[in-house]
Amino acid sequence: MARIAVAQMQVTPGDLEANLAKALDLIAEAGSRDADLIVLPEMALSGLPEDAAEVALPIPGEVTDRLARAAAECGAWLVAGMPERSPGGRPWNAAVAVSPDGEIAAVYRKVFLYLQEAEGFARGSEACLLDLGFCTAGLTICYDYIFPEYIRRLVLAGARLILHSTAWLDTQACRDWHYPAPEAYRAQCMVRALENGVFLASANIVGTYDAGGYLEGVGRSAVIAPWGEVLAEVPEGEGVAVADCDFSRIGPWSDEVAPYLRDFREVEIPQV
Repeated sequence: MARIAVAQMQVTPGDLEANLAKALDLIAEAGSRDADLIVLPEMALSGLPEDAAEVALPIPGEVTDRLARAAAECGAWLVAGMPERSPGGRPWNAAVAVSPDGEIAAVYRKVFLYLQEAEGFARGSEACLLDLGFCTAGLTICYDYIFPEYIRRLVLAGARLILHSTAWLDTQACRDWHYPAPEAYRAQCMVRALENGVFLASANIVGTYDAGGYLEGVGRSAVIAPWGEVLAEVPEGEGVAVADCDFSRIGPWSDEVAPYLRDFREVEIPQV
């Protein structure tokens, strides 16, 4: 059993200090509710400024030191999204995982970059599995979870919890296509949990995400059970949702209702 928290926040693009202060407040709130793990959104400390390289951070560094102190004060794992400085000039879109004793346990760099994101960020090349003690988690960022094969490989490698720091957005192009951004975001979270029989914790943003004001976060951060139940959510605005996740129920759920991973077989598909 573990108590998992997702924090939903509105970021100020490019203002690291303001975003960090807000993130620390949300971490403290989750800690006051006895969270064992706290997940912050994608690029929570910067949003999407005009030039992400200008606000990219070293990991480790002063900012991650402050996050580490906050995690240690709560005695909780912490996953936080931020732009990470890279030797190549273009930063990584990264998520840093900090242990309850305040040590950096992992840094995951986003593998799948969406549309123009690849012009401003370097692409990560390695998946990330993290031993949390109470379970193994797969770290993902936003667009990563669109690819079921990628998530399935994390699960086959041992992940029983998918951690999803995201900035899932609505745009005018989405509205022109009648894409229901909030509903689609939630549906995809539920499907990834259901099809893999794992817990999923997704932390999203609300409000304007970019310097130009074109990208709008849809909120609806949630913790979702392997059977698709929304255990806790932040439906709108800023805040923290906390859910108790019993990982011992994954096996019985699979045995009684959803033996998907055991039942899958490779089948030859003929040419047409």
